[in-house]
Amino acid sequence: MHSLTSERRRAGRRRQIRRRRVAAVSLIITLVVLAIAIAYAWPARTPARVPKVAAATPFLSAEGVRHRIVVARVEAIDVLLPLAQQQTTAIAFHPVDNGNTVPFSPLGERVDSPTLAEKVADIFTGGGGPRYYLMPGDGGDGSSSTSGLDIGAVPGTFVYSPADGHVAAVKPYDLLGRYADYEVDIQLADDPSLLLVVTHLKKLRVKIGDDVRAGQTLLGRLRGFPTAMQQDLRQYTADAGDHLQLVVLRITPNLAGF
Repeated sequence: MHSLTSERRRAGRRRQIRRRRVAAVSLIITLVVLAIAIAYAWPARTPARVPKVAAATPFLSAEGVRHRIVVARVEAIDVLLPLAQQQTTAIAFHPVDNGNTVPFSPLGERVDSPTLAEKVADIFTGGGGPRYYLMPGDGGDGSSSTSGLDIGAVPGTFVYSPADGHVAAVKPYDLLGRYADYEVDIQLADDPSLLLVVTHLKKLRVKIGDDVRAGQTLLGRLRGFPTAMQQDLRQYTADAGDHLQLVVLRITPNLAGF
């Protein structure tokens, strides 16, 4: 009887040890998964993963985009993805603080709430169309929810003209009153009353008076933002959210000082 009781105790201890081991393994797996999730979700200066091409790999040439991908339309005018598809990290539309904007009509597939997997996945569908987000902006009710277009990419990526047109202005300005930035204003060839404003550029390659071709004319390179600046686009990317911004304005006399 004593022997049977001892055996039962030993069996009970073995089961307890097994349960502890299983619990320890489960805890380790949970911690590893959590660490990976934090590594991807935490904003960094360079992307944790850029679709198809590593962030350190420069775009192949400055000869033009290789794939003409239309990301939006403005009154039936195509707006092309203005940089390398492989370096694009996110596409998002948002309102802006300007009531004179002409809204974009997004093309592609809308994604309402990004998951961790979507942040690091290729943002283009199998057919080549883009996945895009609608995000809040500082425009309130003063403009459409698609008045601004942010296109995320690796700093230094070549930026091409999104549409055919004529360079009406090239000027520096202070973003938020403290960050030096550049914009290029393009008067659209298909409708000269529309002005496409491209911002967050550096190393500009065009000047006032130049004619530009969609996907062919190099405007400059995408700038990197200071680490102290919190960028809204980072909620949709695996990096700090560096991006190019596009806005379209209807040309009126009161835009002379824009």
